[in-house]
Amino acid sequence: MQTIKELLGATGSCEHLPPTVPAAQANACQECGSGFNIRLCATCGHVGCCDSQAGHARTHASETGHPVIYGTPKGGGFVWCYPDNRYL
Repeated sequence: MQTIKELLGATGSCEHLPPTVPAAQANACQECGSGFNIRLCATCGHVGCCDSQAGHARTHASETGHPVIYGTPKGGGFVWCYPDNRYL
């Protein structure tokens, strides 16, 4: 199994970065169904929409304490750490 850092080529280090990439729980936001600019929780695989929509990815992170997301599709997105408020 690849690490998120390997998969996306993340260059920064972060104590919040989980060791592996979870499987996505859905193909669209699990709350509103949006398939545009979706984000994957790096801890559990929850799929949520970005802040420019309803912000369900950030809501999930706040409610669960899961700190890192990545933009999808895999390999074409970014890695973001909410506690550090930065890209990795």
